[in-house]
Amino acid sequence: MLNYEDLNKEILAALMELPDHLRNSAMVIIRLNKATAEGVAEHTGRSRANESGNLNELERLGYLKREPQGHRVYFKRGDKLKVS
Repeated sequence: MLNYEDLNKEILAALMELPDHLRNSAMVIIRLNKATAEGVAEHTGRSRANESGNLNELERLGYLKREPQGHRVYFKRGDKLKVS
């Protein structure tokens, strides 16, 4: 499991700007490198619909990037969560 101590200070600062529900979703993406809303929901215990909304919000804010693959949409780290 990924801990806050494992993150560099820039990424940690970016995550701390987020409300808890978005931070939890972002942490799963960081841990898995990329995932669908369904995959994130399996880790957070929330519904796929809730995670879809969270991931889309994180993408809109620049924390994640969308990567469509066929009928699925994967999310991965965006510019605000990249290691410099």
